[in-house]
Amino acid sequence: MTQDNPKASEHLPSGSSQTFVRNGIEIEIQPYREESANGDSQQQETAKHSPIDKKESSPLDETLESTILSEIQQGQYICLVCTGEIDQDSTIWSCQECFRVYDLECIKDWALRGSSTNKTNRTWRCPACNHESKTLPKKFTCWCGKVKNPDKNPLMPFSCGNLCNFKYPSCIHKCLNTCHPGKHPVCGASGPVMKCHCGKEKKQLPCIITPYKKGWKCDHPCGKFVCDLNHKCTKGCHGGSCGKCQKKVEYKCYCGDIKLKTKCSKRKPVECVNYQGEKWIGGGSCGKVKKYYYSCGEHYETFTCQPPPRMDHAKCKYSPDVISTCYCGSIQVDSSNRTKCTDPVVECDNVCDKLLPCGCRCQFKCHSGPCECTSIFDITCECGHEKFSAPCQFFQSGIKIKCHHKCSVLLSCRKHYHRAECCPYEQVALERERAKKKAVRNNLRRTLRDDIMSIEAVHICTQTCNRLKLCGQHQCQAMCHSGPCEVCLESTNEDLVCNCGKTVIPAPVRCGTELVCHEQCTRPTTCGHRPEPHECHNDDVSCPKCTVLVKKRCDCGARSDIPVLCSQERVSCGKMCLVSKKCGHPCLRTCSAKCTQDDDHVSANQCLVKCQKVRKNCPHLCKLKCHFDKVGKSKSCDAVECNESVTIQCECGNLKKTVPCGASLNNLTTIGTILECNESCTAAKRDAKLREAFAVDVPEDEKIIYNDYVLNTFAKQSKWCTRIENIIRTFLEDYNYQISQGIESPKKSYHFPPMTSPQRQFIHELAQSYNLYTESQDQEPKRSVFIVITRLTFVPASTIQNCLDLTQLKQKQQLQIESMTQQQIDDALFNAIIIQDTFFGVTKDDLQNSLAKYHQIGSKDDEDAGEGGDGGDGSGGFTISWLKESTFILYDTTWFQKMDREFESLLEELCTMFRKTLRQNSLAFDCKLCLIDPSVSFVMKIDRRKRVDGDMNGEGLGKKNESKNSFDVLQSDELVIGG
Repeated sequence: MTQDNPKASEHLPSGSSQTFVRNGIEIEIQPYREESANGDSQQQETAKHSPIDKKESSPLDETLESTILSEIQQGQYICLVCTGEIDQDSTIWSCQECFRVYDLECIKDWALRGSSTNKTNRTWRCPACNHESKTLPKKFTCWCGKVKNPDKNPLMPFSCGNLCNFKYPSCIHKCLNTCHPGKHPVCGASGPVMKCHCGKEKKQLPCIITPYKKGWKCDHPCGKFVCDLNHKCTKGCHGGSCGKCQKKVEYKCYCGDIKLKTKCSKRKPVECVNYQGEKWIGGGSCGKVKKYYYSCGEHYETFTCQPPPRMDHAKCKYSPDVISTCYCGSIQVDSSNRTKCTDPVVECDNVCDKLLPCGCRCQFKCHSGPCECTSIFDITCECGHEKFSAPCQFFQSGIKIKCHHKCSVLLSCRKHYHRAECCPYEQVALERERAKKKAVRNNLRRTLRDDIMSIEAVHICTQTCNRLKLCGQHQCQAMCHSGPCEVCLESTNEDLVCNCGKTVIPAPVRCGTELVCHEQCTRPTTCGHRPEPHECHNDDVSCPKCTVLVKKRCDCGARSDIPVLCSQERVSCGKMCLVSKKCGHPCLRTCSAKCTQDDDHVSANQCLVKCQKVRKNCPHLCKLKCHFDKVGKSKSCDAVECNESVTIQCECGNLKKTVPCGASLNNLTTIGTILECNESCTAAKRDAKLREAFAVDVPEDEKIIYNDYVLNTFAKQSKWCTRIENIIRTFLEDYNYQISQGIESPKKSYHFPPMTSPQRQFIHELAQSYNLYTESQDQEPKRSVFIVITRLTFVPASTIQNCLDLTQLKQKQQLQIESMTQQQIDDALFNAIIIQDTFFGVTKDDLQNSLAKYHQIGSKDDEDAGEGGDGGDGSGGFTISWLKESTFILYDTTWFQKMDREFESLLEELCTMFRKTLRQNSLAFDCKLCLIDPSVSFVMKIDRRKRVDGDMNGEGLGKKNESKNSFDVLQSDELVIGG
């Protein structure tokens, strides 16, 4: 920018100078004069005013320098790190960018542990200008840095007193001021004499405006010849080569048919001559295809625009004089049949086999015209992942085939994948990754720089990072990289003030700076109670909740005096809503205003309670979660197969097995299924028949079908037990009635309400007497029992009360017997006959028949006829009862409880006769008198007197009758019955 300077015009003639303004400095330029009368005076004036202009040109620099020096001299300069004063006795360090002065120890500590220190890159930043540096401040030097630990200088603190000699970066001069702080003054020296670009003129300017790099131009044209047509350079003054000729010229093409007009530098002159002898200089190709005929005028060759070939109007290549072979040249042919070039040439049957430009050979049969390559080659794509078959012509074209395989290589950031189709560097990158992993396994040290320098250019990530920095407000704008992002360098010009206003961080405030105030928070509470004591905090942090105890009304409105904290919003009394939903389950929402005020209960399709409904095809409860009105779920509980374990048994009850219930929509339950009996069942039945054979009368204990637990529980809780028994009997009677009425699916199960464990055990034990299937289900305290009718279920004839009365009667008799003294037992009369040691296979029927045959005991026909044996009229009431193992009891059902001496004598006589009969018929070894209890269950005493049995007839004393019975020898011996 050039303008007139009114101040300079006062000292210089008008129109003889020019003024430039650069970087806020006014510079006056005078024309060069070899001889001038006023030259010396003008130079003196210029030199006289130059220092003034210099001072005015950099007022900011001088102000900064004087401010630093004056504040240090007065001891008022503030270090931004420690906020302490710097005086002439301090050791300092000055930033070379902003010229801010710091205490050396403070800035050293800041560089090592400051908030701007980047330990990854080992850099730190100036607190004032934020300039990044890698060099730690360690030395205390003068302002110019030449002298370490400079001496005191009262006039200019920390100055060595020498010239600054700072080399200006934009010129050849140095700073001539004394060692000083702040910026260096602008160079005021004159520059060297410089020639223009073309070298025709020279000029000298002030150093500040001397164009060291670009040079200067004069007004003369260049005028150099730039082409063979003697065209001159049209540029002005310039340096270096003139370049190509840019003038447009008109010339013929190579074939001579078209005239072209282009830049002179684009011509490619070639001398051209046609068959007629005409000559011209062709400058370029017009791109037109032209035919050149042979002398025959029939055959021709086509060429793109070029100088006319020599074959133009030459002898035809198909002339009979020229061709002596077939087209492929393998066979000589007779050309006498051809008189002109248009006559056909003989074709042979061989393969052409001419060498083609591509290196292949023609595979066609001998033919006319140009050959074509038909070879097929396998070509690999650029990434080497796929192979393709392509003709040779495509292969020679140089086109690269690409597949659709996407590159799987991690980029340099180690976060993104390349994913480009058919990457030619994929295999190289994979090999590099393998080598890297191998180096890690072999503990070979690799640096990040090694990885970056060895990576391929296409695999360098060029995306922007865009991750949030640690400040949480700004995004990282650097290229995508691995590792953490750098520290956020954003800052604000506003002071950072806490809420209470007592703690202030003055601007500039760096992004991410946290303000910590240890004063008490002064925010008022919304409830009006006293605030909780806590430190001052930001607005995004809420104050502690109020902890004052108050009485509030619960959400459902059931209670209004619940003591809770003032800050507690939801107040619950713990009462659950028991209103049934559509699915049948209760709402179960705890103390909610929606249920009590809005009558808005939990929807059935959101119910998460277990179904717990009785399934239709089995008596078990559904274990699924509530499936009422649920999308994709059936309403029927039987849609899912029941997996509960049930116990089934065989018909005789000997075998038992645990199997899954298996009930579903299409399958019935396995409850009540009868197992097939096996060999063990047959053995059990055989033992029962043997027992029945040895004991015709069933003992009284077996007539009691209820076990002791049922009887004992009934004795303690007769009212409740009677109700349970009535429920079971009524249930079985209803089932039998439904069967008699022809109902197809009568109810076969009954579910009892939840009850305690002893009550459930009573039902289990009682159901065994009915052959009912029982099972407990659900968890405590809702555990209950259900019963199921099976094929073996029956209704006992006697009730629990009847069996209990019978049991109590037996116990009473037992107590009476146990209460009798030994003297009373010894004084009591014998009332029965005990038959001991029966032979193997002897049954009650054998004894009954033998005694009825020989002694008319137990024979009803004899009783009706009035004929009795020795037993008289009393023998008709005798019966035989099994006691244990091979022991039987013979007693009179009428007289055994009211015995007298006469009947005892009768029993004694019968015992003597029975003993002989039993031995003669091989039924038993012995029989004796005994005392039995009223229930015929216990033998209280046995007659242990010694007896000698002999023959009642007189003949028997002198001579023994011969007998074929092998047991007769026992009849003559003296038997001692030990009881």
